[in-house]
Amino acid sequence: MYQLATVSSLCLIVFGALYLYWGSRAARLYRSIRDQRADEDYTPVATVILPLRGNDPFLVHCLDGLLNQDYPDYRVKIVVDHVSDPALGFVRQYLRKYPHPNCEVSIRHQQAFNCGLKNATLIQAIQSVSADVEVVAWLDADVLPHRRWLRDLVAPLRDAEVGIASGIRWYAPQSTNAGTLVRHAWNAAAVLQMLSLDIAWGGSIALSRSVFQDPRFSNTLCKMMWDDTGLKSIADQLNQKLVFSPTATMINAESIALDSSLRFITRQMVNARFYHSHFWFIATLGFVSALAQTVLVGLGLLFLYQGQQLAAGLVMGVLAFAGGSVAFSIYRVGSHIEQLVRSRGGEFRRHPLKTVGYLWLMPYLFCGCLIAAIRTRTINWRGVIYYVPAPFEIYINHYEPFQKPAPMSVRAELENVSI
Repeated sequence: MYQLATVSSLCLIVFGALYLYWGSRAARLYRSIRDQRADEDYTPVATVILPLRGNDPFLVHCLDGLLNQDYPDYRVKIVVDHVSDPALGFVRQYLRKYPHPNCEVSIRHQQAFNCGLKNATLIQAIQSVSADVEVVAWLDADVLPHRRWLRDLVAPLRDAEVGIASGIRWYAPQSTNAGTLVRHAWNAAAVLQMLSLDIAWGGSIALSRSVFQDPRFSNTLCKMMWDDTGLKSIADQLNQKLVFSPTATMINAESIALDSSLRFITRQMVNARFYHSHFWFIATLGFVSALAQTVLVGLGLLFLYQGQQLAAGLVMGVLAFAGGSVAFSIYRVGSHIEQLVRSRGGEFRRHPLKTVGYLWLMPYLFCGCLIAAIRTRTINWRGVIYYVPAPFEIYINHYEPFQKPAPMSVRAELENVSI
């Protein structure tokens, strides 16, 4: 019994120490913002791609920010999945009201036989980039870019050794329902891993010319389901670095139902399983920490029942250290992000006590999603059904143009995903 408690305690101590280390690295990244702000004059000619399938709830705000960037020379390519997609009419109506001289709207014609639709859209748009463009960037329709978003995103590319710059996703929900807080708690813990393990986020990406013009980039992208996690391996192939731009941290305040939240987390795990070399380290860490936490909770209660107060106290101390390390690291990074967002004039909501409560449940929810991700072979994303038996074997079993969903729960529609 004592040996089991010792082994489990060591596992959780290592787990807590790792999160303290990851949190320290993330905090150091945000403290470097003052140096990044000095790069005011780095504004290479850029093209920004916005792939669309479906009319996202916050698309109007995305367009407002994207088409009003504080950037001297950038072009926008909006690529809609299908001519009957409701997003096409919405975008055209928006541009009639707010015309933009350098915004081009087109329909996806690139066939997606062996990749995700977004990847096919990106490849099509990149192929038509003009010769004077030095940087290609893209963003998702649920991203609400601030005035300096593009400047902030491309700033790391000033270093010739950096070929890929990634933004950072952070959920700051206004709602406190279970699904929304579960996604927030998972993402907050995951961001610390992503920053240390170079797991890019496809919601805001910028590529230098040396990357997007290299045929190895497009040849790899056209065989992948997703556009972000595999960028680290592409950067390594091209002898380029992938770095994160902390000032391109994008806030998402959307609400989500619990079932959609769990499907979202599962999809992220499938992405990591397919395209990141450290997936099994992440998976093992999650399984072991959940098992160790369960064992120590049980042993702690048993020690209390037997009157072994010292042993029970030590066990509870280890549990408090592990949980406190994660919570402290998240709170520390969240404080830096709050300062950043408020300096941009944005709003930022925090629910620290409720978040801590869900953090204790996350190891078990994480393991459930992880098991589902390992077993997943079929993915239903916005009405497109993919069969994905292996990372570079992508088959579309069913495709149809996006149809506006029937009126249902608004929260369920915000994340129209399923695994």
